[in-house]
Amino acid sequence: MGELREILLDIGVEEDVIAPEHRLRSDLALDSTETVDLEKELQRRFGLTIDLWDKHDYTIAELAAMIQDARTRQA
Repeated sequence: MGELREILLDIGVEEDVIAPEHRLRSDLALDSTETVDLEKELQRRFGLTIDLWDKHDYTIAELAAMIQDARTRQA
């Protein structure tokens, strides 16, 4: 969760809205640039290709779980 928090802060998300249950679009209100930046960072840092534009509005906790799964597979 720490690295995901760092990425979100780096792309301009306010720290007080970063909570595990918050959704990227409905709660964080990521704009298109922030969404693309987040996708790119997830790919670069963790090898994750996630379509953040699909119907599902991911929570921060869901992304953190995907990062953890990717790390487990890499180990």
